Amino acid sequence: MSVSPGEFNRLLRAMGQGVNWRAASLCPCRDRNSGAARIDCPVCAGRGVIWAPPVAAWTGITRMRIVREAVAFGAWLSGDEILTIPADSPLYAAAEDDRVVMTDSSEPFSLLLTRGVDDALVFTVVTIDSCGWLAADGQSIVAGSLPMVAGDGSLSWPIGQVGPDAGMQYSLRGRRRPEYFIFKELIRDRAHFGGKALPRRVVARRLDLWGR
Repeated sequence: MSVSPGEFNRLLRAMGQGVNWRAASLCPCRDRNSGAARIDCPVCAGRGVIWAPPVAAWTGITRMRIVREAVAFGAWLSGDEILTIPADSPLYAAAEDDRVVMTDSSEPFSLLLTRGVDDALVFTVVTIDSCGWLAADGQSIVAGSLPMVAGDGSLSWPIGQVGPDAGMQYSLRGRRRPEYFIFKELIRDRAHFGGKALPRRVVARRLDLWGR
């Protein structure tokens, strides 16, 4: 029996999804003995991990039988995705703590934010569909203008648009790109056929340990 990595690669490229991959590195501020990051580090903000700029890549999504096997062994959490990564995708080099954003998919979000306090979004926005806050009498909802989203996730309302006042709590609803995180112990090579560059199987998790 023989297998062709090239055929696997072409199949997964045709059937897979586009992603943005951000490789993770340990921040040099970490203590070599304890592994703890500096709380006041201006580079990683105390997370101990930094991420490279996004790289366009692609991957397959595996379901059904493999998912059932993962559940049986207790290695599955709600929201996980199993990625089948072809050898010709940049994502093939994925490692611990990397971030993967699905650029061909979207999901709904709904948030409560406070203007000028915590209203910088930490995910990739597809659309913002509604924005509202309580009227001064507390008896109705003010339908505000939809904010603009800057590259760093900060929100703003152009002059002449209706936005919440500073310090006011408001709700935001829309759609975003799903984002996943990769854990080292969940990366698997297929140790068959003389070490050929076969697709790698990776469990990508929604769990965000760093709060970005």
